[in-house]
Amino acid sequence: MLNYPALYHLHHIDENEDIPFWLQLAKEMNGPVLELGCGTGRLLLPLLKAGYEAIGLDKNFEMLSYLKGQLSTQLIEQVDVFQADLENFHLEREFPFIFLACNTLSTLQKETRLNAYSRIHDQLSGDGIFAVSIPNPLSLASLPAQGESEIEASFSHPMTGNPIQVSSEWQRSDRFIVFHWHYDHLLQDGQVERETIQSRHSLITPGEYQAELQAANLNPIKMYGDFEKTEFQKDSPYLIIIARKDPGF
Repeated sequence: MLNYPALYHLHHIDENEDIPFWLQLAKEMNGPVLELGCGTGRLLLPLLKAGYEAIGLDKNFEMLSYLKGQLSTQLIEQVDVFQADLENFHLEREFPFIFLACNTLSTLQKETRLNAYSRIHDQLSGDGIFAVSIPNPLSLASLPAQGESEIEASFSHPMTGNPIQVSSEWQRSDRFIVFHWHYDHLLQDGQVERETIQSRHSLITPGEYQAELQAANLNPIKMYGDFEKTEFQKDSPYLIIIARKDPGF
């Protein structure tokens, strides 16, 4: 194994276009923040460093261990992270702002999504908000049925210093698209050590996501197509939904 949490972190650490968006929502809601699927802390760490009380939750113990290993002495005293599944977590407090970023929602099966919405509703305070970002499913559905492998990133292995080359490919059906991410560790003797991670994304429509949220008494109030808050269009790069808790339920 190539220490996937470290590779994932190095692969995605420079993706920062969405950070101001989440920071602004945290400022507007003026209270503790719960990030679901916090992974290695790409978003949780900027929130903490900006002075927000931010709590992270993820089901992957290795990811959370890597996150904790990055923390300074000061931050490690501030941070709370929990290992739990999205569909059955329970924290002994409520939050005015909960968010799920990094394309996670579209990887969940419908039953898991519905269970997660129920838990999110119960953890929101008053008329708190839930925000989610995923790749635009309409754009993904328009891709060819198969994508050829393409190199998209390279960086040095955190332990050996040898190059890591990242490539990706996909296969698409009517309802799902499956991405394969290949992490190739280029060894000094010319051998290649590969680890492949697969992620499957549902291609349900924005309307279906909205209907699921409404059924969970999370009422969609805004829908954006990017992190500049541009109105969502069918060719937008992202689908970003902000939903407000119905305080009557």
